[in-house]
Amino acid sequence: MDELGGFWVVAVILFVIGVVLPIRNRFKRRRDAQEAGQQHGKNEALFRSMFPELQPHFHPERLLEFATARLGRSWAAKPARWENPPGFPAAAVAEVKADGERDRDRERVRLLDSAGKLLLEFIFERHAEGGVIRFGKGKFTVDTRKPQQPRVRYWHPDREFKWSRAGWVFKTAVADEPFESSSSSSSSSSSSSDSSRTAAAAGIVGLGGAFDGGGASAGWDDSPRTASSAAAGGESISGAAGESSSETSGGASSDSVGDSTSDAGSTSY
Repeated sequence: MDELGGFWVVAVILFVIGVVLPIRNRFKRRRDAQEAGQQHGKNEALFRSMFPELQPHFHPERLLEFATARLGRSWAAKPARWENPPGFPAAAVAEVKADGERDRDRERVRLLDSAGKLLLEFIFERHAEGGVIRFGKGKFTVDTRKPQQPRVRYWHPDREFKWSRAGWVFKTAVADEPFESSSSSSSSSSSSSDSSRTAAAAGIVGLGGAFDGGGASAGWDDSPRTASSAAAGGESISGAAGESSSETSGGASSDSVGDSTSDAGSTSY
């Protein structure tokens, strides 16, 4: 009798391990994939609504394609034409020339469509992390140091974001701190002050690493965290006044996007 009871116990354990757990894990992966897809759609919609001046050409993933390809080509000592530049499907040609006689690491890029009409113009420069793209009052820093984990930061006097393939972090002048969204319901432990800040900054949340400043030298956190944990960590964000301090990553250019010295990066089309 004892042997029969032991047999059934073993049979039940094997059934749970071999049948129940795989089915449960399959449903969990499917649910996680659906939630991730929904969150991705929300973040993309948030990017389009918060940054209308960047549409439709300046999606961070497209800028990553362009910066990676540009850094892989020889630097132009004289004006050059680049057919079908990566990252800009609407552009048939990129006209590239040095931006000034002395600064060889900085160039002006003009994108033309198939009819020769100007689409947009921006400044591209080499940077210790990869490349910097300046457009209007904004600046993108494209980090290509880790090809498997590329990142893009955008700074503007009024709003900022960080992007990676794991998600987004958004910040506007309305919020004192960045806010991240998550499909989990971990916000139940947040304090009332966190809730009030979230309500004040409704519509500016995203998923991704912690936001630690608008400059081109700030680091990243690889794992997503909730807004309350970011606040507890004491991280501060540079406000909407702009980047007044010099960048510290590998001797990058110290001029800020909003500075009057960045005359070439202030042209928008």
